[in-house]
Amino acid sequence: MLSASNIPTPNHSSDYTEPTTVLLLPAFVIIDHVTPKSVPELITEFVDKAPTNTSPLAPLALPTSVPVASTNGNGTDASAAAPSIPPEISRRPCPHGALILLCSQKTRDARCGQSAPLLRRELERHLRPLGLFRDMDDERPGGVGIYFISHVGGHKYSANVMVYRRPDAFGLDEAERVKEGGELVPEARTAAALPETEDVGAAQCIWLARIKPEDCENLVKYTILQGKVVKPETQLRGGFDRAKGIMSW
Repeated sequence: MLSASNIPTPNHSSDYTEPTTVLLLPAFVIIDHVTPKSVPELITEFVDKAPTNTSPLAPLALPTSVPVASTNGNGTDASAAAPSIPPEISRRPCPHGALILLCSQKTRDARCGQSAPLLRRELERHLRPLGLFRDMDDERPGGVGIYFISHVGGHKYSANVMVYRRPDAFGLDEAERVKEGGELVPEARTAAALPETEDVGAAQCIWLARIKPEDCENLVKYTILQGKVVKPETQLRGGFDRAKGIMSW
């Protein structure tokens, strides 16, 4: 799935005159210096070699950087025409323990455009006391990033939320689950940056819909912190668990 996002571009430009970044999932890597001209290298060297939703958990086997062809379509030297654009695209790990992607494209479904900002504020309210909220420019290891994405799913569903989690992202996956509405609130562990040889990307994606602001407390407590679903019958749309070899999309 290809989606636009509100992740800020490096130069905060709104056109294609400056390189941008790509967040590749489930690899959990950020690819820098991407331009329209470098898309072939992006596809062949990163997307094609990255883990998929059904790949077993294994350390990433992606290059650190890839040079971009030095000529453009008319045979001239592209680097001479745009000397400020780096001659290669490079990757770095996404620093977060989990990512929340909120469908927000109001031109496709007004309900998503209205619900996404409300859900983001409510999620932030519950993540901040745990020390897990990360804003757009906060790259401290661990924590949770929240981003808007373009339309996902059919119009039968609204308020779509996709949660990508690293393996046992906060050390709570094996914690005993309490009844919904219970008093226990697990203390989250801020994950340290993983060594390159141990980074396997996202272990889980949990795709939910019909999420309301009042659902956000349990969404944080159970889904984000522990990888569990509170209301599977009414809210679960799909997802995957690479550790268990499960996928429903």
